[in-house]
Amino acid sequence: MLRKPGLYNKAILLRKRGFSYNEILKYLPVAESTISRWCRSVPLTKKQKERLVEKKRNTPFIRSLRKQAIRSEKEAKIWAKEQVNKISKKDGLLLAVGIILYWAEGTKRSRYKSIEFTNTDPNIISIMMKFFREIFHIPENKFRIMVRIGSRGDVGKAENYWSKLTKVPKKQFNKAEILNLKENSKSLERHPHGVCRIVIHDISKLRKLIALIGEFTKKLAPVA
Repeated sequence: MLRKPGLYNKAILLRKRGFSYNEILKYLPVAESTISRWCRSVPLTKKQKERLVEKKRNTPFIRSLRKQAIRSEKEAKIWAKEQVNKISKKDGLLLAVGIILYWAEGTKRSRYKSIEFTNTDPNIISIMMKFFREIFHIPENKFRIMVRIGSRGDVGKAENYWSKLTKVPKKQFNKAEILNLKENSKSLERHPHGVCRIVIHDISKLRKLIALIGEFTKKLAPVA
């Protein structure tokens, strides 16, 4: 088979840049066997070889993760629809209030891979802990709490307060975030125990929560 100079030169150039045969095929309309024959004598640097080995090793794993994520999102939507249909039943009030509170105050971007809810109101924090425990059945060892408080506040006292309220042991607390408040700030007077952040590192639960908000929104305010 005669070489097509334009395609051949481009293939050689891409290979010298460290492209794999499959990556080169995305740019050139030729057979893989042709790419292999053209490029097999092109030397690669150690770094380029390591990249190709790592890429080959990780490809099945990455595909598996993508399939798992798609399956998880579908399961989350089915679960969310079932849960929203329970709103008129026994657990409906807690479910509805939890959805609305998280919708307003929680982290909803799945790229963060964790459920995060922040508030200063102890009643709201108590409701959300009940929501996570009774609706989502979060295992106790999955809860993480972080206190955010002004530099003049008492971190130890604040952590004791939120630990008692949430029933999460202090060994599961993340390092407190110290806030540099303005001199005339009244934040500590209004909230002497600072801000409580509930964190749950579980991407599948986050997907369910996002799906739950979506289903609830459709029921409450369907798009015309």
